[in-house]
Amino acid sequence: MTHLIVGHEEHGVTRLARELSTTPSLRSAPVIRVLDGIGTDLVRLVARASVHVHVTDRLFGHTAAQTASTLIALGRSTSMSVTLHDLPQPSDGPDRHRQRASAYADILAVSRGVALSSHHESTLLDAVLKLTDRRSLRAVPRAVIPLPIESPRRYVSPDEVGGTHRDLAVFGFLYPGKGYAQALRALSELPADVGLTALGRPSPGHGHLVEELQRQAHRRSRRFTVTGYIPDDRLQEVLARVAVPVAPHQHLSASGSINSWLTAGRRPLVPRSRYVEELDARCPDVLTIYDDLAAAARHALDHPESTTLKPGVPLGPSLDDVGALYAKALASWHH
Repeated sequence: MTHLIVGHEEHGVTRLARELSTTPSLRSAPVIRVLDGIGTDLVRLVARASVHVHVTDRLFGHTAAQTASTLIALGRSTSMSVTLHDLPQPSDGPDRHRQRASAYADILAVSRGVALSSHHESTLLDAVLKLTDRRSLRAVPRAVIPLPIESPRRYVSPDEVGGTHRDLAVFGFLYPGKGYAQALRALSELPADVGLTALGRPSPGHGHLVEELQRQAHRRSRRFTVTGYIPDDRLQEVLARVAVPVAPHQHLSASGSINSWLTAGRRPLVPRSRYVEELDARCPDVLTIYDDLAAAARHALDHPESTTLKPGVPLGPSLDDVGALYAKALASWHH
């Protein structure tokens, strides 16, 4: 079995695939590394190797249909299993939801097995199969394997929090629906010196979002800052120092950005959702779950200790643990 890893290292799905391929349980398998999943002939490159590939539609096509076409060809040419990320859901909008659902169902149809990163995603996949009238695909072997959460290298003192700005901070690629609009609205109910910082850069195709958010912030007489991509060697320190860590995306199916906050020793503010409640049950006392972002942010500003993790809180599974779970699933799918 071979790891087919597609996309630029900055992409969270690509990074996860690469990190998993280095774990003790998986690192004996060969790796095929592809930066451009759209312009590369994957069938020719892979030849007849059995492969596992982490899939989100933007890595393999400009449209969901193009992604499906690429992966259908790959799945028909070899033994392929997949991890499906960013599962289609109604918040995509009616047309895009149906298009993405059709693509994901078509990919599943040529897969030997499928891994999902949360039970919530498994429920979303069932909804996809119902929407596309592909219920028979429920027979495809399925494994729910959570995203890894490593324990902090060090814990953050409340005295370190905030620095020169008392901003709400959102980490990761900027794209519509991630919660920036909700964060900006919450600023209207917070002290005048509180702004919003986007820790990252726009997702491809969404550069216009920065100007749009800047206009919204300007209308509210609030500061809005975009840092651009933060290199790995600075990331932990940056995440440790922001005033209020927020992951305001209301339609998460699984979240690497939340896990990044936790690994940096922070306790992020997150809106109540089925996925968040699943994560809270697995790792209690590491999230601040809110129904009112402004109220939760006011409390965080007044009590910075509430935004840091206490030593010894349970986090996991570790990257190596996740690798072992993948190894077991892949062995059964590619025997």
